Amino acid sequence: MAITFQNSCSDDCEPSAMHRWVLLVAMSFILGLALLDETVVSLALPTITEEFGMSLTGAHWVVNSYLLIFSALVALGGKLADLVNINYLVFAGIIVFSLASLACGFAPTGNFLIGARAAQGIGAAIIFPLPIATISRIFPAKHRGFAFGVYASIACIFMASGPLVSGYFTSELSWRWIFWVNLPMSLLVFLVFAIAPLKGRHAYGGDRSVSDYPFDWLGITTLLAGLFFFVMAIMEAPDWGWEDNMTIWAGIVGIAALTLFVWNELSRKNPLIQLHFFKDPSFAVAAFIVFQTQFSKIVLFIFGALYFQEALGFPPLVAGIALMAALMLNPVTASMSGVLVDKYGPRAPAMWGLPLVTGSMIWITAFISLDNYWLLLPALTVWGAGMPFVFLPSTKSALESVDLEKRGQASGVMISFQMLGGTIGMSISSSVFIATNSYQLVFGIATALMLLCYLLAYFYFLKKDSTKTQK
Repeated sequence: MAITFQNSCSDDCEPSAMHRWVLLVAMSFILGLALLDETVVSLALPTITEEFGMSLTGAHWVVNSYLLIFSALVALGGKLADLVNINYLVFAGIIVFSLASLACGFAPTGNFLIGARAAQGIGAAIIFPLPIATISRIFPAKHRGFAFGVYASIACIFMASGPLVSGYFTSELSWRWIFWVNLPMSLLVFLVFAIAPLKGRHAYGGDRSVSDYPFDWLGITTLLAGLFFFVMAIMEAPDWGWEDNMTIWAGIVGIAALTLFVWNELSRKNPLIQLHFFKDPSFAVAAFIVFQTQFSKIVLFIFGALYFQEALGFPPLVAGIALMAALMLNPVTASMSGVLVDKYGPRAPAMWGLPLVTGSMIWITAFISLDNYWLLLPALTVWGAGMPFVFLPSTKSALESVDLEKRGQASGVMISFQMLGGTIGMSISSSVFIATNSYQLVFGIATALMLLCYLLAYFYFLKKDSTKTQK
């Protein structure tokens, strides 16, 4: 029998404090699993490349196949969070993610691994929007920032452990364990929701169901095809040649499909992605902030890990420890950012975090060519400390600019843009690095875009708290 942590409960009653916090921890584990799989591959890539005889472009597809599918489908996951019982979505997403992780660990070839990583992206897309939507529903507005801070802190511990886990397993056991480690954590989340599920209106976004909406097949097909061909054109261009017909046609097909996607979303009554959210400047700027911050994060973790091993000669475990400097303050500042957002609103913390992240990227770009880890260490530490002050205020600002019953969709859109920042960032950086073999240029591009992000945010980010904050 399911445990509700309540003495007696109708469908409309509020969850108890204990139930809220149990679910918060479980939801934090969900975010942690997805974040872990962003960073955990970074230190293992050179070993995987050597074992399977993959090209550098092929190795980068191990990262980007996960990000690309994640990006294309996570908006659908957010929409489902408003229409389907969240408990069912947790079970479905965890099962897909776990089976795909198992397949990644047993991958016999590089192409199989790339496909299994794409399947992981499907599972992650289902579960990733659920924590934000759930926390927005079960916590009152006055405690929501603190809850988001705790949630981010727990998740950041997973993300911070990614490089160390990757380095340890790759050095001491096998890179395959970086995927198998997902299984016990997934089982824990599954059991929490089996024993203490969400109830009543907290399990659903409203009174609607999937049957109330025609499924946007054209939207999801054009988005997936557009992203795939556009990313493929960028990533494969160094091998194929920028003027090769395959590169040109892949780019044309990708842009055409994405154009059709935008037209379809604007013309549909119930689109896959609610583009009208972007009419609100708070939402639009917040989405751009998380896009570019994720861009810089992928550059730091994928190309930073490669730099430590290839340029500085660190073994995987040492490189993992070195990279952890970028995340060791994350859990602390994540909690702080939640409290400060509740106290000062989203704008002030974001305006503190963006200069820290941008300044750190400038520092790394300036000194990376000197091949001295100790020169980079201060910037890595400050970068990690500043990240929660960017992501959390932006997410909270965006969600509170929309109505309560649409926050699942809004979280899906925000996460879509976050993951798009990762997959586009990986594509551009991979292409630039393969063409130039310059770490400084890769970091320089990310830094320039981060600086532009800061300037735009300074002038256009939320000037006052949303009127929907108390909903």
